[in-house]
Amino acid sequence: MNIINFKVWIEAKGGTCRLGKAKMNCILSVDHIEPGLWAALYAQQTPNGLLVVELSEYFSSAAAAWQALDDPASPSEPPRLFRDWVGEQYLTDRSARVEKLDL
Repeated sequence: MNIINFKVWIEAKGGTCRLGKAKMNCILSVDHIEPGLWAALYAQQTPNGLLVVELSEYFSSAAAAWQALDDPASPSEPPRLFRDWVGEQYLTDRSARVEKLDL
């Protein structure tokens, strides 16, 4: 997987991507997990493969998700190689459901 193929792949899954400084910024609606919210992530090409980084929060609008991607201080999950990330992520899996537990 390279960064261009990643863009094509994630857009086929309903995401929207924009090329940023040395990274591909993407947002996705996560209505299937949290109705009305958006996830933000980016991909970077490295010599070891494509790294994917998800921002730690969901956002109330697409504009807020894009803005968070532009902010280097936005909290994020640790970078993961695409081959590891893709098998465990649920953002693009429209059949994934999250059940909230009240503790």
